[in-house]
Amino acid sequence: MNTRVTLIAILFAALCVSSCKKDDPEVDQNILANEQLVLVMDDYYLWYDKLPSVDYKNYPSPVELLEALRYKELDRWSYISTKQEIDAYYNQGEFKGYGIGMGFDRDDNLWITFVFKDSPLAAYGVDRGWRISKINNSVVTPSNANTLLALESATFTLIDPDGNEVVANVAKREVVMNTVLMDSIYETSTGKVGYFVLKGFIGPTINELDGVFDEFLTQGVSELIVDLRYNGGGSVQTAVHLANLIAGANANNEVLGRYVHNDKKSVRNENILMSQKSNSLDLSRIVFITTGNSASASELLINGLFPYMEVTLVGQDTYGKPVGMYIFTSESFDWAFVPICFKILNANNEGDYYDGIPVDIPANDGVSYPFGDLSEASLAAAMDFITGGAAKQSYSAASQMFYPVQKGIRSEIGAW
Repeated sequence: MNTRVTLIAILFAALCVSSCKKDDPEVDQNILANEQLVLVMDDYYLWYDKLPSVDYKNYPSPVELLEALRYKELDRWSYISTKQEIDAYYNQGEFKGYGIGMGFDRDDNLWITFVFKDSPLAAYGVDRGWRISKINNSVVTPSNANTLLALESATFTLIDPDGNEVVANVAKREVVMNTVLMDSIYETSTGKVGYFVLKGFIGPTINELDGVFDEFLTQGVSELIVDLRYNGGGSVQTAVHLANLIAGANANNEVLGRYVHNDKKSVRNENILMSQKSNSLDLSRIVFITTGNSASASELLINGLFPYMEVTLVGQDTYGKPVGMYIFTSESFDWAFVPICFKILNANNEGDYYDGIPVDIPANDGVSYPFGDLSEASLAAAMDFITGGAAKQSYSAASQMFYPVQKGIRSEIGAW
């Protein structure tokens, strides 16, 4: 899925499977789940009319069945997870891993793009701008990265920004995500500019955002740069909360987006409304930093604000995921189904950006610089635009990053 992740409306639909119980030893829970997946897909799937005819009993689990059912021409995102994994990520902001983001440059150097505070590698001082030289004494390449990173524990050989080698022996663990990776306020000739890096849209993000915007409002911030370069999406409700904080009175009670379902579920079509908050900034313009890893809820936010304010994108075109999912669970099995169920249009009925939302000011992702460094190419270009100068940094295909691919909810998490 190109390491750029999905948008999910956290709306739980319980499947009614009253004839069987999870602890019934005579019932194959995977076959039971397969049967229910077929029913869900036929009813809710956005492209239900494209479903092939299959015998669900021929598939060992719903994971393989979904792959057979998925409308591959457009659907890169539907997946199967477990209720436990879904709950851990969306409600607690937790996942099992090393707690880092990574990307290869065109010379196949593997860079650390971000580190969560709770990462086991944080104890070694690892941060954005470090490079991974080896894992278990193997040089990491785009072809072997997924295999090496799948290990439950590993010895990382890293190079810090000063060229020093650091060896870290770490094991994967439950990592609590901080989705606001950093925030800052800059004094400029045009006033105070707020800046923050947002990794995802999950439940705990709302409190993190409120803390940032409380400070921005107190300090009199009049311009804002939102860095979504690694934000693969998440909860629609959380994205709406950020839209409320950005637009404030300018879009109070206005439509950020509209859910559009298949013709069987058109009764579920409804508007997604914004509302002014006590800590809204009421901005007339906004700058987003994006890359091909900016997806789903990130794109919903950007596309939804176009009708109400001047929106400028700096960096690289977004991923291109104008559709979203519901999460279906049942008391009869542990699987969670997450199929594409709707698309989202903005108030001008604009959407369907399967090729991504294009940037206005191309700029590189300066992975060798820490977040917030005004020498970093994308932030420098954004700041230069705000202060009235021409964009000094230009995008070079030679500097484009490649990110190891993950699937399903792991692609939504966007971290290892």
